[in-house]
Amino acid sequence: MGRLFSWGRLEPIWQRAGVVVYPHQIQAAIRVVEEMGGRGILADEVGLGKTVEAGLVAFELLYRGLVRRILVLCPAALVTQWQAEMAEKFDLSFVANPRGAAWLDAERIVASIDFARRPENARLLRLVRFDLLVVDEAHKLKNSRSQNHRLVQGLPHRYLLLLTATPVQNHLGELFSLVSLVNPALFGSLAEFRRRFLIDRRTPRNPRDLRQALSQVMVRRRRPEVATCFPERRVSTLGLELLPPERELYDLVTRLVRQEYRRRLQARSTILPLLTLQREVCSSSFAVGRTLSRLGSERPDDRLRHLAGLAQSVSDNAKARALEGLIPALGEPAIVFTEFRATQAFLARRLRRLGLKVVCYHGALGPEERARALEAFKSSPAAVLVSTECGGQGMNLQFCRNVINYDLSWNPMRVEQRIGRVHRLGQLQDVNIFNLYARGTVEEHLLHLLYEKIDLFRQVVGDLDVILRRLDRAGAPERSRGIESRILEICASGDDEEMRRGFERLGEELLEAKRRVQSAALEVAGQASTT
Repeated sequence: MGRLFSWGRLEPIWQRAGVVVYPHQIQAAIRVVEEMGGRGILADEVGLGKTVEAGLVAFELLYRGLVRRILVLCPAALVTQWQAEMAEKFDLSFVANPRGAAWLDAERIVASIDFARRPENARLLRLVRFDLLVVDEAHKLKNSRSQNHRLVQGLPHRYLLLLTATPVQNHLGELFSLVSLVNPALFGSLAEFRRRFLIDRRTPRNPRDLRQALSQVMVRRRRPEVATCFPERRVSTLGLELLPPERELYDLVTRLVRQEYRRRLQARSTILPLLTLQREVCSSSFAVGRTLSRLGSERPDDRLRHLAGLAQSVSDNAKARALEGLIPALGEPAIVFTEFRATQAFLARRLRRLGLKVVCYHGALGPEERARALEAFKSSPAAVLVSTECGGQGMNLQFCRNVINYDLSWNPMRVEQRIGRVHRLGQLQDVNIFNLYARGTVEEHLLHLLYEKIDLFRQVVGDLDVILRRLDRAGAPERSRGIESRILEICASGDDEEMRRGFERLGEELLEAKRRVQSAALEVAGQASTT
């Protein structure tokens, strides 16, 4: 294997900044530069430092005089983080989200892919030939007909890096979409790819040949391969009894969901509002109250009006009371995750009453507001970050070691992404994961299903992704709608005893999928290439 010629220049920068480099990161950069000609897919699992690997590739190409102009495209929430990491770890300055002629003049740019996709910006971008194009969260390019894919495909460039922890999410055809951007000749046409490598959308014809082909463009490390770099996860579950007003609201909303589910199935209408209602009532009265009010205004229904009024009358909940005891006892930074903005606002008010420094993080914040929020969280020794799901993607928060799942996402991948914000390279302490759940609700079944059946909170994203895809594959066609719809089907199809049995069946399916993953000698998506 080759070497990084820039190491002598880079080492003092990292010593000054206190940056720790890991062997797998250096090896990944060398492979991309030496073996892949600067065009590759960095597909390490969550928390293994793909941003650093991309920075190493960029720095080496700059040092060799092969690169001058660099464009990084990433989700809006990560623009400031990319800019800061490149400055701190590589002494490289990037212009963020430029406007007008700055697109043409700046040598190094980091931009939101949605911002870059705007017609006035995309037009300017196509006038520039970038030496190196980097795309973070590149699984968003998996649909070759999407605007993101067309944007990247149409940008003139020489070298290309795609970063994604999940190169395959739904079917193997997604690999073709990514690889065709990096090396169009590797697989040929889509028809050739299907003929050579696929039995069906999810089953490879010859896994060994497919892995060998992918090794030419993809670098993937899994957490077990670098396990010595990671501290332990300590998982605690806190079961709580709902307060009487909460219990009444939960039972009535659940009854409504079950009745509406059967009616909507017969009418062949959407069940998405019911999915939202059942998840919200597990979170807080504040979350479900807004949805009930909106539904009640859309169509006259005495039940909806009554439930909306009941939700407005519930001003307290058992989880908030537990949180008020838990967080001060920790005495150090903590991240509280909820899926809903209304719950977030309620929690922020409650925690501020205790005199705690509380920072809210959600998708409606602009890039600068997000950066200020994270800086406020980092700068206080015992601050609390109350975050919606957008905080589960991309952020580096390893200075904190406490994650509190105020409500559990019904999608296990999102829970793992939350944990991955703190359980990542650079975390020096064991990570504490606290799961709050209400007894006698869907949450209790969900926690039992995920924690005891597949040990979710100790799984890593690669294995979990494969388990869930195997579960979909094993289900009947009408059930292959994803785990969230499966959970709603179980919740709404009968009484509490039928729900319990339904969760048990789903748990056994998950357990069998886990056994298959563990016994499989090779798994294309999980072991694309490391040699």
